[in-house]
Amino acid sequence: MAVIDDKGRIFGRINLIDLTLIFSVFVIVALALVVMIKQGKVVTIPEDKVVEYTMIVKAIRPDVAGYIRKGDIVKKQLTQGPIGTVKGSVTEPARIMIDTAGGSRVATTSPTEVDAYITIETKGRVGKDIIATGNEVLRVGDRFNIITKWFIGDAVIIGMDVKDNQS
Repeated sequence: MAVIDDKGRIFGRINLIDLTLIFSVFVIVALALVVMIKQGKVVTIPEDKVVEYTMIVKAIRPDVAGYIRKGDIVKKQLTQGPIGTVKGSVTEPARIMIDTAGGSRVATTSPTEVDAYITIETKGRVGKDIIATGNEVLRVGDRFNIITKWFIGDAVIIGMDVKDNQS
């Protein structure tokens, strides 16, 4: 006796397509049960750590840098997700590379632009492999546009520090 006969039935009893449909329904029901049983039991890490990080906004005009103000809420422009509050901002003459007449490149400071170093503080979740605030994951090297009430600019996280529980 063949496993699949000439009518497409397994052992002459059930159609292969029917068996596939029954199996699919069984899998969907099993997944639904797992989701319902595990509902509300997702492990979350509380936002109980103070995360302080430093961002740099390179080569902006000094008058524009003046709009980075202490106390402003900082958000990622793309997601509008808040990532913290400005605790301080320091500017330094922007470091730029220029081409010389001899064809080499030389590092110098810009006479018209500054680099803004912004210190931002937030409450966050710190896990084994993640640091996040709200829905935003933070990592050194992340580059994105930030916005405040008064300012928008392309920033890069250049340093992070996680502090212990704060009361």
